[in-house]
Amino acid sequence: MRPTITSPANPRIKAVARLRTRRDRDATGTFPIEGVRVVQRAFQAGWPLVEAYHAPDLSGPEAAALADALEAAGVPVLALGDTAFRRIAYREHPDGLLAVGRIPRLDLAALSLPPDPLVLVVEAIEKPGNLGAMLRTADAAGANAVIIAAPTADPWNPNVVRASQGALFSLPLAAATAPTVGDWLEARGVAVVAADPQPGAAAPWEVDLTGPVAVVVGSEHEGLSDTWRQRSTVAIPMLGTVDSLNASVAAAVLLYEARRQRA
Repeated sequence: MRPTITSPANPRIKAVARLRTRRDRDATGTFPIEGVRVVQRAFQAGWPLVEAYHAPDLSGPEAAALADALEAAGVPVLALGDTAFRRIAYREHPDGLLAVGRIPRLDLAALSLPPDPLVLVVEAIEKPGNLGAMLRTADAAGANAVIIAAPTADPWNPNVVRASQGALFSLPLAAATAPTVGDWLEARGVAVVAADPQPGAAAPWEVDLTGPVAVVVGSEHEGLSDTWRQRSTVAIPMLGTVDSLNASVAAAVLLYEARRQRA
């Protein structure tokens, strides 16, 4: 029998609930991973998991089987009552499984790229949901890595984890300042193609995206910094009345154009 916690005031429950804040994630070096599908992907990717919490009254057989698998792999699993689990859950309709994972170092120097890589660089993305969606899209489009330049949104924010649908755990990920990222790419012969809606910029399908290339997308409000405007830029044609796309949508357009050209 697993130890069972029923009170939402339990100190352990309160500590996990505090991981919703960046301050506590930074202080503990851990972050919450909620939901059977996302926990499964973290587990399959070999992500270091500190502990897991299972609420039998909220979950089905899939969550129960995964909780057993985690425990068999040496991850401590605690059983929670309904009220206690809802205290740590951040999803509106929790499915009864939450794990706590370790936060790794996002060391750019340790990032390894294959020949002719396709890299997504995201600069100063502010909205966690957008960052998570960009990770999910990068994974779907077969990008070899995602580099966060001038990190703004915390990649370990629960909304990033949820929006990424687990892509966060399988994609090679690094973070550094924009000038450092630019120099790192140049030193490795990776061409930069930055999305910047300036007059005269080529459309994505007019640019060669088949070699070693990094697609760069800027923040929702500020766009790209001067680090990228000095390099090759592309503009996604806007044929309606609006003058910009959501950052995650822009990333999807560019990555799938690169994938189309590489097919």
